[in-house]
Amino acid sequence: VTSRYFILPASAAVVGTLIGMVRGSRLAALRFLAENAHRPPTTVRGWYFYNKTKNYRRMQGGLKAAGVDGSKLALTALGWVGIE
Repeated sequence: VTSRYFILPASAAVVGTLIGMVRGSRLAALRFLAENAHRPPTTVRGWYFYNKTKNYRRMQGGLKAAGVDGSKLALTALGWVGIE
């Protein structure tokens, strides 16, 4: 068995994870902005917690999308290798 049959799905999973992390993080940040645009913070403490919460939501959205996109791309590559 050629080693590329093992490398292709693994590298596709890594690339899909990175793409999903970037896209999911960006989407979560925009969603957070849309949900909170009507009540911006007025104090320094409020801005601190706003940005802290936004960063946590970005991480959560990025990790969730990374798992989905990584698994989709890995399964697609695995199917492609299986057909080949």
